[in-house]
This record gives sequence, C-alpha cells and structure tokens, in this order.
Amino acid sequence: MSEETRASVADSASTDRQNTGNQYDDSAAKEAISTIAEAAAANNTESKEPMCDNSDSDDDENRDISKLFPPLAKDEVINCMFSSWYPKLRNATFKSEIIKPLEQNFLTYLLSDGVFLPDNEANPVFSGEFEEHGISNYDDVEWSDEEEPNAGIDIESTTVEIRRVIEELDGTVFPRMNWSSPRDAVHMTTCDSLKCANPSQVYLLLKSSYNIASDIESGRYLPRDQLGEVEPELVLRQWCNLVPSMEFRCFVKDHKIVAISQIDPHYYDFLEDMRSEILTKIGELFEAHVRPNFPSANYCFDAYIARTANRTFVVDFEPWTHTVEPILFEWEELLKMNNDGEPEIRLFPNNVNTMGYFTKKHSMNRYPVEMTTATFQDTLSQLIAQTNNQAQI
Repeated sequence: MSEETRASVADSASTDRQNTGNQYDDSAAKEAISTIAEAAAANNTESKEPMCDNSDSDDDENRDISKLFPPLAKDEVINCMFSSWYPKLRNATFKSEIIKPLEQNFLTYLLSDGVFLPDNEANPVFSGEFEEHGISNYDDVEWSDEEEPNAGIDIESTTVEIRRVIEELDGTVFPRMNWSSPRDAVHMTTCDSLKCANPSQVYLLLKSSYNIASDIESGRYLPRDQLGEVEPELVLRQWCNLVPSMEFRCFVKDHKIVAISQIDPHYYDFLEDMRSEILTKIGELFEAHVRPNFPSANYCFDAYIARTANRTFVVDFEPWTHTVEPILFEWEELLKMNNDGEPEIRLFPNNVNTMGYFTKKHSMNRYPVEMTTATFQDTLSQLIAQTNNQAQI
C-alpha cells in the first residue's frame, strides 16, 4: 500500500477525541481507517513503476513518508534486536532462550533454495493433524523419488540443541531470529500457528519465511552494510495462548508513551470499559521495566495484558520508523504529538468493516481472497459433484 498524505488526520485527530463520562468519541479511529482505505484504493490505480528520485511533484513527496523521519541510527536497530533487550527485561516478558553462535551449516541451510527438511528431520508432522484428515500413517503418503538439492545437509548439533530447549520450555515454543518471526510462513503449517513441538516444525517455518531470510542475509530496518557484523541468533520462546484482543502497540517519543493502539482488527465491546485499566497497566509496565532498561528515546513496543494472571508483558520492540505499522494512527500525527499529558489510546470502533482495510497479516502469501468466499465454495462443490456424476456414467 502506498503512503498517502494524511496530514488532515493528524490535524484533526486530537480534537476529534472527546471523553464524556464513560463514552468515547471514536471518530479519530474511524477517520484513520477511512484514510487507510483511500490510500489502498489509490494504490490500486497508481502505476506500479517506481517514482523517480528527482521528481518535483508535491504529491510524490507527500507519498514518500520516509522523508519525514531522520536517518535511522544503527544503535536504534541494534537496541531492538532480541538479544539486546531480553536479558534486561526477562522478568517482564515470556520465557525464552537464545541459541548462538549458530553453526554455519544451519545458516547455509536456511538460505539455500527450496523448502526442504534435512534427512534427520524429514517428517514435519504438526501435532497429529494428519490423522484428523484421514491419513493414519505419514509414511503412506507418496512422495517423489527425485532427490532434493542439499537435502542431505547435516545440522544435527542444531537439532539436538532445539530439542533441549523445547523440553526446557514445557514442550512447545515459537521461533524467531534477531528481529523477525516467521509469521509470513504460518500458512505452511496445518494448524495456522507458529506453535512448534519438535525441530522439524521449527525448520519448516524458518525455511519457508522471507522475513527470516531477510534477517540473516540483508538485515532488518537497515542494510547489512550499515548494520555491520551482527551475529545471527535463533530464539525459541515459550508458547503462550495469547488472546488477540489484549495486544496493544505503544509508541514512545522522547522516553514517554504518546499513543497506544489496539492491534487486532476487530471490535470488542468490553475494551471500551477497560480504557483506564489499559492505560494504567501499560503505564506501570513502562515505568517499572521498559523506560529504565530500553536505551532508545523513540521506539515502538508491543504489550500484552494477561487479565487472568493480572500481569502485563512486553512482546517485542521495533524502532521509530515508517516501515513499522502504526495500526490506528498515522505516522504524520504521531510525529506531531508531544509527550505532555496522558497517552492517546485508540480501539477499533464498532460498525466499521475493518477487514475491508486491514487484511489478515501475510494473507498475500496464501491464496486469492476469492477462494474464501461462499460463491467460490459453492462453485467448487458443484464442480466436484459434476465430476463424480460424470465418473459414474
């Protein structure tokens, strides 16, 4: 989606937000969603050719939001690397273990062409889901005898280490590397999840992910030549069943939270009554753990509120840059915000088809949206029935 000029949202957002008793004027959130929709519509009609660097067009300049940001410093990116912040915040986040240094064979395997598993991890069975689909024995599935390239690569030492960590973290984990997780590869699993119970599941996700390859090869947020020598790290985090409605993105400017956005693109009526609680819990987490231990002045972090455990957790950090999704805010307005007073919190409003503007993450890696519609399913059923009838004639 191309970046459209959203200054009008920035100018009006603060005045649109009003508190009257327990009621909240969600017009700012609705306007932000509308602006995103307009940008998406414009993107569908714009030429796909890249803009020339020497263009004098005001529209082109406005469309390039990166010009509003100062150059991203190397330290700001390194601070967001998992091994940089986890040791200081291990008591405020989920239990994890960092595996490094990584053997060169493992890195070669991750960057090699094709999606395949090493010989000693050839059965990527995900928690017995094959039995649910009528396949009682994984070995009964017919596979091609053609040898996969590099399929015989030896990463046994990494496999042993992953098994050890999975056992220590109560049997299930989700993987990531320095900055990224393989969320773009979740469609490769049969459970639509990053949950892994054995090394083969970890390998399948990592090997199928463009995000992971980018972390290793080209660097995240900054080119590798600007980052310098960064040691790749495999992180296994203890699996937790998080409730999507309780995840929030927090925007920190000059060491103070200026804005908080709900992450999950759905309306939850109970969140309206939790505004004060959300602000309080995230504020307590920030003052007690994040601000004293995270060195950058401007950054973003995701937080999770576990209501049953009465705790708030840090999920991840990202630098203050235009490539980070601002969810219900626009970067233009975030850049103009000052850190005086209470942070502004935005929740997805009611009576708005948010899925029209916020598609499921990494859905472009899956299949056309038309394949999920009722019309497609009806047509597919009719085709199968017609084929069966012809076979019986």
